[in-house]
Amino acid sequence: MSLRLVTGLTAALLVSVAATSAQAADVAAPLPDLWSGFYVGAQAGYLQGSGSDTDLCIDTNVDSGPNGCLGDGGLGAPAGFDISDNEMDGVTVGGYIGYNYRIDAVVLGLEGDFNWDNANGNNSILGELSYDTAINWDASVRARLGFVVDERALLYITGGPSWLNTEIDSNLCSLAGSEGLGYNVSCGDDSTEFGWQLGAGAEFAMTEHLSIKAEYLHGWYGDADLDLAKLSEGGQYIKYQLKQDLQTNVVRVGVAYHFGAL
Repeated sequence: MSLRLVTGLTAALLVSVAATSAQAADVAAPLPDLWSGFYVGAQAGYLQGSGSDTDLCIDTNVDSGPNGCLGDGGLGAPAGFDISDNEMDGVTVGGYIGYNYRIDAVVLGLEGDFNWDNANGNNSILGELSYDTAINWDASVRARLGFVVDERALLYITGGPSWLNTEIDSNLCSLAGSEGLGYNVSCGDDSTEFGWQLGAGAEFAMTEHLSIKAEYLHGWYGDADLDLAKLSEGGQYIKYQLKQDLQTNVVRVGVAYHFGAL
């Protein structure tokens, strides 16, 4: 084999390898703008809420009126009296907007969301008294810290302040026969609670602008005091309250459109 032929074959081989490498690079081309810039998305999933350390209490400004909680052994309740935890579950649907800033393989971000929730539960106290609880909506503003894996995948942790609206309705008015009490009577209550969410997730780039995600979030909202019923007259009142330590667990998926670095 002549030197000229060997040189020609070698050159042809190098050209072929270079062309193949270029094609492979095109197929696996990085997405430099996907993990930088603004994005908007929609999400849906499952929401489970729980009210632990649940207690039935009376709060009043009536002189010599009863004040206290059954679970504390007050109001004549036997020592160790306990009320079952309140459980709620259902679907959650919402939208989110955020911003990412990429530094090599690290992605720093800020995300805000709002979700309509349909999580409900039913419970009873002392047999006759029943009440329904619900979570109506939640919102959060969370920081995100992510790590890019193979350009198209992002693993992240997230956390920040959160707000949640919860509601209660009871049959206490009908049990008490409100028409004959001589007071202004109302049953049921709702409250927006402040708390925190912390979680983790994974996001995958389907195209240069579209991504899908799956995440889990746990929320803590502290003591949520809701009125089962309120009797009032002339500035005086008696409230029958349900006190509970409210927490949530959320598992959801989402799809987002990324505008890229600006």
